[in-house]
Amino acid sequence: MRNFERSPQPQNELKQGIPRIKVPEEETTPDQKEILESAISFAEYLTHRWPQVDIVKKPVVKIDDKGTTVELPELPEGMETETRLNYYLCGSLATMLLAGATSFTEIDGTQLPALVEVCTRKIPESARTILASFARQIGDLDYVPMNHYKKAEDPTRLGKGGGGPSFDEVPEAGRKVLRRGENQIKVMCDPLEAYGIKRVAKVNVGGRYYYIPTPDTILAYKVLHLLQNYEQKPEKFNADFGKLLSALKEMYSEEELIQITRQILTHYEETMEASHDRLVKLFFEGEENQRPYEKKIPKSIERVLANQQLSPEIRAMLESLREQK
Repeated sequence: MRNFERSPQPQNELKQGIPRIKVPEEETTPDQKEILESAISFAEYLTHRWPQVDIVKKPVVKIDDKGTTVELPELPEGMETETRLNYYLCGSLATMLLAGATSFTEIDGTQLPALVEVCTRKIPESARTILASFARQIGDLDYVPMNHYKKAEDPTRLGKGGGGPSFDEVPEAGRKVLRRGENQIKVMCDPLEAYGIKRVAKVNVGGRYYYIPTPDTILAYKVLHLLQNYEQKPEKFNADFGKLLSALKEMYSEEELIQITRQILTHYEETMEASHDRLVKLFFEGEENQRPYEKKIPKSIERVLANQQLSPEIRAMLESLREQK
């Protein structure tokens, strides 16, 4: 595994690309500090009750007389084991955990659910301060399950809807980060889909390891989200995107951020097209004048760029993506 720190980018390079928002150098508020502490307590409880990682025995196989590979019916003692990722946390909870770490280790997405570490990047204090400003209560629990985890019909595993903890069983220290609706008994769980290769990072917060999206992926999905919903909360998107971009530029080059965003948008488009084709085949196969798939991302980019409320940071990012589409 490689360890490295990325050197600062030349100032002239930043001026030519996406503008850097001026983020006020201010401490987090007392309420935000309480929420951050509560987020860590909740994550500790959650991952203890529903482990993100399992230790499993590697399958033992032999070759029979016919040259066929078969699995041994009995597993010998002392056989080799491996760690396997079950799910990783997303959304605001992941961002708050990232704010509490001093570095993150990238996991090889092509080897998942096996955990193969690739490299480690430092998180500068300035970036952690910005990330801490995202401290907020969460209305549901966002996570991405691995294929083996979501397919298993096991009530002891996290599941969509009420397949997670009840509010009353969460330790009191971990409740402040949760936004509870009227008559709501359980924390709502929302399993999400990742587009393309899952990009996962390991962070150490308070001596415990957690698995979250890589920080560049958090920005990429923020772009996808604003392309879908910018008009609903333009001021919030402007503020959040500017702060997040400023923090991530402390860890990545601008080219890296644009590249991963473009990759995820491309995989999203491919997923949408495949879904469209399945529906056409299911309901309209054999019919003439079948409606072809129309790409969503280029139209969304043009729609959002036409909005006069758009911040300079979002506009520069979308224009860069438009040039490379």
